[in-house]
Amino acid sequence: MWRAYDERLHRTVAVKRMRVPPGPEAERVSALAVREGRIAAKLQHPGAITVFDVIDDDGYPCLVMEYLPSTSLAEVLASSGPLSPEEAARIGAAVASGLAAAHDAGVVHRDVKPANVLLGEDGRIKITDFGISRLAADSSATATTTVRGTPAYLAPEVARGEVATFASDVFSLGATLYTVVEGEPPFGRDDNPIALLYRVSTGVFTNPARAGGLTPLLLRMLDQDPAARPTMVEVRDALSTFEADPIAFTPTAFTPTQQLEPVEPPRRKRSAIVLVALALLAGGTVAVLALVDSQGSGVAAPIASETSPPAATPPVTTPSGTAQSPTTTPQPPVITTVPPAEVPVVQSPGDPVAALTEYYALMPGGLDQGWARLTEKFQRNPAGGYEGYQRFWGSIKGVKISGVTPAGENTVTATIDYRFANGRNVREVHRYVLVNEGGQWKIDQSTVLSSRPA
Repeated sequence: MWRAYDERLHRTVAVKRMRVPPGPEAERVSALAVREGRIAAKLQHPGAITVFDVIDDDGYPCLVMEYLPSTSLAEVLASSGPLSPEEAARIGAAVASGLAAAHDAGVVHRDVKPANVLLGEDGRIKITDFGISRLAADSSATATTTVRGTPAYLAPEVARGEVATFASDVFSLGATLYTVVEGEPPFGRDDNPIALLYRVSTGVFTNPARAGGLTPLLLRMLDQDPAARPTMVEVRDALSTFEADPIAFTPTAFTPTQQLEPVEPPRRKRSAIVLVALALLAGGTVAVLALVDSQGSGVAAPIASETSPPAATPPVTTPSGTAQSPTTTPQPPVITTVPPAEVPVVQSPGDPVAALTEYYALMPGGLDQGWARLTEKFQRNPAGGYEGYQRFWGSIKGVKISGVTPAGENTVTATIDYRFANGRNVREVHRYVLVNEGGQWKIDQSTVLSSRPA
């Protein structure tokens, strides 16, 4: 890579010369480089380095690109160590913006990593090196058994030899941001790339300890099931929201229920993402993500979030594998489901602590009674309507509340222990805000303060 000067257009550019192997492969690789340059040139966005041209230099294809005086994120991490969640969100939002534009143009980056994130001297942040990108529409025609990209940041499915997709880029960005806050990639480092690829392929990694409020989002991005990851647009919006106000950050920033497309099969990406929002429970959320092997391969998976205002979600599985409550029949993802016409309203005792305790005493079996103890705002979001409420509690085998403590006039903190139907146990500490409506205390807000396996 060189800094160069374009004498025709009078501008400073960066020139990247592609390596070409000797022998009969040279012509094929050169043609591929030209094609890759043409793909990258489709992208014009402030968050991505622009490719201006592809030229030939004595048989070596060269990409002529936008020049940005900058330092790579990898260099910053090497010299300064891990960054704060807020700084990670600022960088990630800019990168996600560029990648979202690439995905909109049909381009998969395939090598998102700290070394390809440039931090400009003027404050601009850009993703670079679309040199191994592919048009998504051409993926089947260009796919080979060769694993392309940097092993430490690959998605598990790519490490197993599958074709990279938009969801793979989401995982790689999640791995990059994990590295930013933790100081090393999710699957560690290894001089043996085969050993590292094997670890990546399992999808098993240590939960982030320094990510704070970003933890649930990172773990959704790092879900080993591509269909359960948020889209890059949702990631961009979530990171932007977190950057603007980390305290007010909520999961709805990256799981908008209105994006559900009922015509898609339940296992497809958008449907799975909607389930993230629908999985939010009244009075708390669950920190176990869809890192369980939905195909039944028995691969172990990590527990989700540690600490943060937004909560993670219960496992996302196919409709046939989703745990259901006794009164629930399996249905494809639906956004708008009207709750029962007549919901018994039981008056809670006259203080928030008792009301919250009584609410959890009803669960998971008393769905109708529990539903009546939520405000309309909470019923819409984060509960995701009655259908979402039903789906979440259908995955819970048992729940226990303890340590219920007043934290203000209508604010309560409590420890919630969830026992999932799939055998996982999670302990979370929540802060609740309740409001009195007609003499009944109802849950209006919930924030996850911490979450860990129990």
